[in-house]
Amino acid sequence: MRSNIKFNFAQAKKVTATGTDVLLNKMLSLRMAKASFLKLVNGNILYHQEIHHFLAHIELFQYTLEQETQVDFSILKPTFFLSVDLNKDSCHLGYRPAGKYKKTLSAGLNQILLITFRPDWFLEKCQHLAGFKSLITHFRHSDDQLLNLSNVDIAQSLFKSLKKMDQVVDDFRLDNQSYIFINNCIDRYHNKLNSKKESSVYHRQKATAISLFITEHFNAEIVNDLPKLSEQFMVSERSMARLAKIAFGIPLHEQVTKLRIHFALGQLLVTAKPIKEIAQLSGYKEPHYFSKVFKKYFGIAPKTVSRPYKTAK
Repeated sequence: MRSNIKFNFAQAKKVTATGTDVLLNKMLSLRMAKASFLKLVNGNILYHQEIHHFLAHIELFQYTLEQETQVDFSILKPTFFLSVDLNKDSCHLGYRPAGKYKKTLSAGLNQILLITFRPDWFLEKCQHLAGFKSLITHFRHSDDQLLNLSNVDIAQSLFKSLKKMDQVVDDFRLDNQSYIFINNCIDRYHNKLNSKKESSVYHRQKATAISLFITEHFNAEIVNDLPKLSEQFMVSERSMARLAKIAFGIPLHEQVTKLRIHFALGQLLVTAKPIKEIAQLSGYKEPHYFSKVFKKYFGIAPKTVSRPYKTAK
């Protein structure tokens, strides 16, 4: 099939491979692909290769830019595509309705693999893949709106598979290897996407457990002991800090302080307990330190809080 995506490199001119040896030494050349060179308006060379297959159109864009550049491109028909950025080790599956778009190209050496799929085949293959449910549903109900699924880090492995595909020596084997490569790209992306979602669910569940524990034991010594707290939840200290941020939206120590100080304020307002006892109940062994933290948080010292239940001496 032919690609439904057409890039408009303003004032670009086709040039021969002569004089591109330095460029080619840095880049991947596919023996079985149709190759062309474009000289961009700023003098940089874009190395474009493409392979036609009845299920998909495979394109490899390689270029070096001195500065970030924006290009226009058009999508002729509604298109499902896989975009693979080797330099960022990122890969995402997306859908675009027909229309005109813009894309920002990063400065430096870039190697972008773009696979556009035949829509009827893609929909048939993916309708039973749970990770693509949102994409398929979106297409059927909002086909005039673009959508990208999450980025996953499989770019390097897909480029290795691309090199392996290019090792074949005849057209028949290339067609077979291309079929395998196209299906593997979708399957690998789906598997990684599901793995990422499972990891996300695990993190949310762990974060919820941490939230419940901290809220219940905010005045215990363990909440200030990151190594012991991490051991309690069987995660690294770094993961504990990250999970606590997921749970509370703020660093763990800030959440502990918030819970303790608000509890202390409540005790001051509804009980006649002495400040020393309230400090200990809030998790502070030293009343002086408690007063310092309380004043920093609320702007007033505990002893100046109006206490309706405390009998004046």
